[in-house]
Amino acid sequence: MDEAANLGTFELIGEADPIRPSLDSRTNELLDTLGLLYEVSRELSSILDREELLRRIAQKVKALVHFEVFSVMLWNEQTQRLETIFALKYADIIPLSTCLGLDQGLTGAAANERRVVRVPDVRLDPRYVACQHGVEVRSELVVPLLLQDRLIGVLDLESTKPHSFTSCHEQMLQTLGTYIAVALENARLFEQVRENERRLQNDLGTAREIQRQLLPNGAREIPGLDLAAAYVPARELGGDFYDFLPYGEGRLAIALGDVSGKGTAAALYGSLAIGTIREIVVDRDCDPACMLGLLNQRLLNTRLDARFIAMLFGVYDAAHRRLTLSNAGAPYPLLLRGGQVVSVRLEGVPLGLLPGTEYDESSLDLLPGDVVIFASDGILESQNASEEEFGPQRLCSVLSAISPRDSVRDIAERILAGTDDHSGAGTAPRDDRTLVVLRVTDETGSDFSKLPIIY
Repeated sequence: MDEAANLGTFELIGEADPIRPSLDSRTNELLDTLGLLYEVSRELSSILDREELLRRIAQKVKALVHFEVFSVMLWNEQTQRLETIFALKYADIIPLSTCLGLDQGLTGAAANERRVVRVPDVRLDPRYVACQHGVEVRSELVVPLLLQDRLIGVLDLESTKPHSFTSCHEQMLQTLGTYIAVALENARLFEQVRENERRLQNDLGTAREIQRQLLPNGAREIPGLDLAAAYVPARELGGDFYDFLPYGEGRLAIALGDVSGKGTAAALYGSLAIGTIREIVVDRDCDPACMLGLLNQRLLNTRLDARFIAMLFGVYDAAHRRLTLSNAGAPYPLLLRGGQVVSVRLEGVPLGLLPGTEYDESSLDLLPGDVVIFASDGILESQNASEEEFGPQRLCSVLSAISPRDSVRDIAERILAGTDDHSGAGTAPRDDRTLVVLRVTDETGSDFSKLPIIY
């Protein structure tokens, strides 16, 4: 009995053998199709440019299914309509501006019902709407493109032959449609990001130009004074600023500020400070220490707790060649006299931190040939690849090499060049760099009764 059972088992296996080639053939065909779909989906998912993506989609679909006309329609949420964004007639891309609602045509039906619509003969389907591409269509296959349940668009394949599309085509394109929907959505998001970046760059360019125009180039009608400024932001917008202000007859106010942080927020806060300083100058006549006290209170009133400003503020009296200074946490100003560099030690709390802060003052009686430098900390803290700072010693070395023939503009450019050389080529600056340089000249018999003219 056991032997008979064993023989029977072998006979059954033997009878099943003729079926195996057919199963293997179908399995191999299925594996080939799945492999092809995988390769197509992987290639499409790597393309982010929408125009290139649409061309590749058409090529890949053409390799799977024969058609005469192929189009891609995307769903517009605002207009609630399907809009053709790409069309291929035989082998040529054609302009096609079809726009249909969910209740129109076979494409609308496929999109509305979220399922594939395959029509063997469009003449027999009342839903069919002819497109203006000049091809006499007989059969059509429409595949909705869905991202989860959200409609992205449809693929529309049209043929001049009836019964051109099969259930196998339907299954393949339905599978591929999921990957195409993801690829199209990725391309849309990429284009959205790219457009936002372009808009942001344009806005930043405009903002940088506005910021540049807020900063003066110089001042006239200040007898016996040469003046220059330099400003190099680390980013598109900087948090450093400087300003020149008429402060009475023959008197000029000079401000150099450094807002905590960088970028757009710091630039806006610096612009607020510039506007506030100019407003205070118009309303009041006060010394530098009083100016910093008033500005400190005004900035505290804005309640921007995360921001503060380090500022050096001075008033130059041309008639007496006297520079009166007050400091709110900025680097010490430097005095270059006879080849020697002296640091004017003057300290203070940055603006916008503590209410009721009082600031000290110091006056310098200057001589012809004296040079005074206001520098933001971006100058001193410029780093090289080893994170070694430029520092006050290197700055003093640059200043000590200056000759009386060098203009104040030359001095500013030499300091910036020194920091560039120290940082090395290709090293991105970490902070804004701002300088104000003034030199006293031997100008006698001048008219000190004029107000400075800022330009």
